[in-house]
Amino acid sequence: MSGRQAFRDAYQEPAGPPDREGTGRDPGVRGLQTVVLAGGRATRLGALAEHLPKIMQPVAGRPFLDTLLEPLLASGLRRFHFCLGHLAGPVLRHLRAMAAPAEITTQVETVPRGTAGALRDGAHHLDEVFLLVLGDTHLPIGYADAATWLAPGDEAVMVVTDAPTGVPPNTVVRDGRVTGYHKADGVRAGEARWTDTGVCLLRRSALDHLADRPDPVDLGELFRLLIRRRTLAAHPIGEPFTDIGTPERYAEFRARQERCAPGKESPCGYC
Repeated sequence: MSGRQAFRDAYQEPAGPPDREGTGRDPGVRGLQTVVLAGGRATRLGALAEHLPKIMQPVAGRPFLDTLLEPLLASGLRRFHFCLGHLAGPVLRHLRAMAAPAEITTQVETVPRGTAGALRDGAHHLDEVFLLVLGDTHLPIGYADAATWLAPGDEAVMVVTDAPTGVPPNTVVRDGRVTGYHKADGVRAGEARWTDTGVCLLRRSALDHLADRPDPVDLGELFRLLIRRRTLAAHPIGEPFTDIGTPERYAEFRARQERCAPGKESPCGYC
């Protein structure tokens, strides 16, 4: 089944009452909270993002946000929290109009806080363990067992891939742990075999390590702290992902999606 068909099926599912046991007590996928970071200014997209946020960029006649949600909804995830900021209005309007059987909460920052700063500022919205997805990431994998990825004693687990994606490898993994991260640790290109997919499972308590850091503070800084503590695990996969953070990658993904007819198997493996 294509991701696009799975999204339509999820939207057609009758909406029942919210699964309130998902506040951290229910380990099942329906109870796992997904946090989407989509508050940045998307400066790398240039003029494309001057009046429309990155997560709302059009892809095959619909916002990228819909594409991002496809594999999550198809896996049974139903609880979403969106961290918004720059140009939040179009995102809020789209979320209010969605017919998906999902429980959605939002927060809108008034000053730039960085990716980790936004989480820290909205920590009261977060479950003790949550799935974190960057708002420019499309990772079409199964998430039904995502709640099991984080082992006791670990503070986070990063989903990494060794598939070619157009994003240079930036992560070193040894013995199931992330030991180097290019954005944070200056990993030499030859050492990095894996690429951070923009998806991780995180304990809210890990944000306490940033208590003395002023805003803005990036997730890379948090990952660096967890690497030093040896509490950042790796969840390796072989599937590719898409990051639409640059005009070139956005244009390539948009072209692939427009080539993939609804209801057919994806010929590219990305969508």
